[in-house]
Amino acid sequence: MESSPHMSSRPPLLHDAMARRLYRRAECSGQMKLPAVPGMLDEYVTMCGTVFAGLGTPLGAEQRDQLRTNLHKELAAAFEASPRSTIVITYDAPIGEVLNYVVRAEWHTIAGAYESWVATREPPLFGTEPDARVWALAGEATDPQGCRVLDVGAGTGRNSLALARRGHPVDAVEMTPLFADNIRAEANREALDIRVINRDVFVAGDDLRSDYALIVLSEVTPDFRSAHQLRDMFELAARRLAPGGRLVFNVFVAREGYRPDGAARELSQQCYNMFFTSDEMDSAADGLGLQLVADDSVHDYEKTHLPDGSWPPTGWYAEWTRGLDVFDLEPGVCPIEMRWLVYRKPV
Repeated sequence: MESSPHMSSRPPLLHDAMARRLYRRAECSGQMKLPAVPGMLDEYVTMCGTVFAGLGTPLGAEQRDQLRTNLHKELAAAFEASPRSTIVITYDAPIGEVLNYVVRAEWHTIAGAYESWVATREPPLFGTEPDARVWALAGEATDPQGCRVLDVGAGTGRNSLALARRGHPVDAVEMTPLFADNIRAEANREALDIRVINRDVFVAGDDLRSDYALIVLSEVTPDFRSAHQLRDMFELAARRLAPGGRLVFNVFVAREGYRPDGAARELSQQCYNMFFTSDEMDSAADGLGLQLVADDSVHDYEKTHLPDGSWPPTGWYAEWTRGLDVFDLEPGVCPIEMRWLVYRKPV
């Protein structure tokens, strides 16, 4: 058998030829599960292309276009269904040059997502102490029994239970049944003046009063999906607060000069960080007669005023309140930050 000319001087070529055969004899399978963010479609295409090429089955132009079409469809369906949504990409490369993949959407309701937290995370889910900002505002009342509180999105009851123990009558609205049941059970055990309402507070109902001295939404607006829900919140406060009553809530606000795109809005919802611009905040409150009386950094206020040993409330709280769950940046240059805002209804 005649030797090929210059064969001995071309080992890289031979090695690459053997490597191609090695890849074709490999059997690979796997799964990628990612938050659904339609505005970042290019990132999903790049990630899949990189993984598939690493398995020895690089995508051609036509295959890449088909992948993009499939991803776009499933990303849009998942995100429209819920901000607690994912796409799952399952792939299988049998022996040869074939690669099979399936893209499918999965999602949870917000209530379902929080119930999953209860099942999979170690408590305390949101800390053990009431929010320092809420506690300070309620503490300004000389007679707690005369300072009725509406706690919207009461969660595990951190604020509701603490305020009721101080003597405040509390209406706790919570849409996650497990959380609502737990608050009700604890209130019954301690004979606390808490009325638990298990529903979405923005769904029509006549079970709320109109004489609240304080309305609280703690860690609720990060689950909003649009500025229309901000308007709903302000309208609720305008209707339900007593004259002189106050609305306090924490919300992620874009820094001056930052102009967010759709991808940032979508990813923020997936990270429990939905944010709004100052113009959106002003527009949502416009014409309702509520006056902004305080605006503080959540991170700084809670770090300064929580009881000794209570900071941070959870391992994720410090980064989350500074917007770092969305933007992998230093805090000083992150374009969003969580703020405590307090509005007052005129007397």
